[in-house]
Amino acid sequence: MSHQRVVLWIMILMAGTGVVDAGHAEAAAQLHAVVGAVVSCLCFLWYRGDSDARGFQRSRWLSVAVVACAVATIPYYLVRSRRDGERGRALMTYAAYLASAAFAVWVGMAIHIGLT
Repeated sequence: MSHQRVVLWIMILMAGTGVVDAGHAEAAAQLHAVVGAVVSCLCFLWYRGDSDARGFQRSRWLSVAVVACAVATIPYYLVRSRRDGERGRALMTYAAYLASAAFAVWVGMAIHIGLT
């Protein structure tokens, strides 16, 4: 699966979570663990694809950390895997991705509210 497709699936999942959160908060609370596990797997797929494309040798502990806490570990990976001139742009792109994921949840909630 390509990098862009993984990110697209994460955004779709976040928007779907927003729809469910807005309409059925109690049911959504039970679903958050499943969504978290799926997002962790998708983040690992992105990490594996990116590290393979860059020739970065993945360590076992970094792989476990990406699955366990992707939000904090991916910036570390980005700093380690990019050259000096690429690090800032990679971190800014990741910050934009996190903002986009939060926005996707909000859009999902707005869609549900608009449909009711």
